[in-house]
Amino acid sequence: LAAGAMGARWGIRFTLIIGLCLQLLSYGLLFGWQDDWSKSTAIIYVTIAQMFAGIAKDLTKLGGKTVTKLVTPEEKDTQLFKLVSLLTGWKNSLK
Repeated sequence: LAAGAMGARWGIRFTLIIGLCLQLLSYGLLFGWQDDWSKSTAIIYVTIAQMFAGIAKDLTKLGGKTVTKLVTPEEKDTQLFKLVSLLTGWKNSLK
């Protein structure tokens, strides 16, 4: 919901770039891992890194879906939605 509001307010390009930057930040945080941390500190640190990765995923997914829809010719919309539903079904069946 928040990603959609950001996309409507600041544009898809902005949300896509922010999503990619947050993804890099979350990967970078994992390089800061210290083996001598206590268990609780490690859990909090990884949870924060996962939080940024989740936000990044949502923002990037919003941008990717919208761009795909914008560049697809109108006569190909039906084929696109059939392909997306097929791929989504396959993905969900593997879960």
